[in-house]
Amino acid sequence: MTYPHQPDHITLVITHGVQREKRGEYESWLEKLKTDAGRFPGYQNVNILRPVHGETTYTVLVRFDNIDNLYQWIQSDQREIREATLANLLSGKEYIELRTQT
Repeated sequence: MTYPHQPDHITLVITHGVQREKRGEYESWLEKLKTDAGRFPGYQNVNILRPVHGETTYTVLVRFDNIDNLYQWIQSDQREIREATLANLLSGKEYIELRTQT
């Protein structure tokens, strides 16, 4: 039974400005992120909005069924390892936002 006030899923919205010369490495990083997240309970999917018209900003939407399962992945060793390799690929800061949908 679902309750009207509970979200059907929760999405972690991640925005990255990627160095132009590192886009190939970043694409590999994304594939690993998708594989890692997919191993966690409640994982639903990852959608990637790739840059257009010469821009370098990616938006990554990681969707889980609830906040507890999302946090389990966010706080995991696997995500920490992925995050450690990310800084060398970006041209700026990482922006993160949580969104719910009912």
